[in-house]
Amino acid sequence: MSRTAEVFEVLSRGGFICSNSVKPGGRYLYQYVEEHEEKLTDTFFEIGFRLEAGNNYYYFSRESEDQQSRERKVVKALRWLDILAFFSTYNKSLCRGARITPHEIAAQLEINSSLKDQLAGLRKGSAAKNHAEQLDALFNDLKREGFIELENETSQTWKLLDVWDYMEQLVMAVSILDEEEGEE
Repeated sequence: MSRTAEVFEVLSRGGFICSNSVKPGGRYLYQYVEEHEEKLTDTFFEIGFRLEAGNNYYYFSRESEDQQSRERKVVKALRWLDILAFFSTYNKSLCRGARITPHEIAAQLEINSSLKDQLAGLRKGSAAKNHAEQLDALFNDLKREGFIELENETSQTWKLLDVWDYMEQLVMAVSILDEEEGEE
């Protein structure tokens, strides 16, 4: 498979390509996109995708989307806001590149009722019964979305990827809009 096809496969499924991927293949793919950004931008634009560059990550957007797609994105964005609130409650200084473990968060759940309530809110409707299962499900969701990667299987250490910035920028955009509406 060509690198362009690999890039398309990752990005067309809503994924991200990050410079600080734990996987060497992910870092190489980022370098490939960075080196061929102009050509890839033109290629993907011809088939209806816009190659977008973030802060050390790439993703796709579309020129036009139907109402249902936009609604799904809003629901997903609201979930990301809840996830960021949860992790901010756990550790306000978390940022891309940080390492976290479910074990450390579980320890905080025992002494922080707000964190416990937020986790319960994130896992509503989930089959997870205890905190460990809830955290595993949350980490698996974040992995599937491309925000974290498992760095050390033995210690269950996860790394926040550069695309964590995408969620943070979303929160900042919402905060700015809220402030501007309050001024009117």
